[in-house]
Amino acid sequence: MKTALRSLLLLPLAALIACGSSAPAVGGIAPASGDYVLNVTPVGGGASTSFSGNLYISGTSVSGSFVYGNGNSACNAQSFPVTGTINSAGTLMSLSSSAFAGSLSGNTVSLTLQLPLVAYSNNTYNTSGTAQIAAGTGGTNCALASSPLTAQYLQPFTGSWTGTVSGPVSGSVTLIVAETVPQTLSTSTSAAGLIPATGSLAFAASTCSFTSPIALSGQVGGYTLQLNQTVSAPQNPVVVSASETTSPITFNFLVPSSASVTCPAGTYSGTITLQ
Repeated sequence: MKTALRSLLLLPLAALIACGSSAPAVGGIAPASGDYVLNVTPVGGGASTSFSGNLYISGTSVSGSFVYGNGNSACNAQSFPVTGTINSAGTLMSLSSSAFAGSLSGNTVSLTLQLPLVAYSNNTYNTSGTAQIAAGTGGTNCALASSPLTAQYLQPFTGSWTGTVSGPVSGSVTLIVAETVPQTLSTSTSAAGLIPATGSLAFAASTCSFTSPIALSGQVGGYTLQLNQTVSAPQNPVVVSASETTSPITFNFLVPSSASVTCPAGTYSGTITLQ
């Protein structure tokens, strides 16, 4: 599924509907396997909570994993698997986790997503739902009262991206990405809610270039793509990152001082678009 934009910031559905440039398209779509971000409405002025991860959907069965995000919570960065079902009417996805492990033992997450996903004219797919964390008798209490959430399905990064960057020198980039979306219920994701990805990076400037594309590997987590050059010690890898919280997508790559490329060391920044 190649589209130029999946980068709209996750907003409450009311705000999306109010925006004329992102009006709901006709009808909705069934949920797809892949990358999801769920943003929970802050309760009583508290810090924002999010769940980023991925799901594999086969018929009415769902499995996957998410990472809990809230810098003010003991649960921050905790990953957890989820399983669940879609009801027979196709109008509700219900997910739950097993108890968290280690010092966070006892906490369990319950999530619901309303279906179908609403398709918007800027190629984003959104819905609403609820999130709740029930604290057990042991471990750290990460309880979250049942709270509204907005969810966004993020289409894969897979494709060829081009753009321009500035840094020690300025030039053009081509980033080719292949993202491995969840394939089965039993091995749908990494335990950390990440989707594996591979790619290659080509860079051309007036004073230097990568004579052949650099091979990359890494993962997608939420809105962020992170890829590293495949190298052997003592070389340090070129590091590539892209963030879909802006439109066009923000893109960076870092050339370390001991890299195996001839372009100057430093950070190169710009934007990329899908071709």
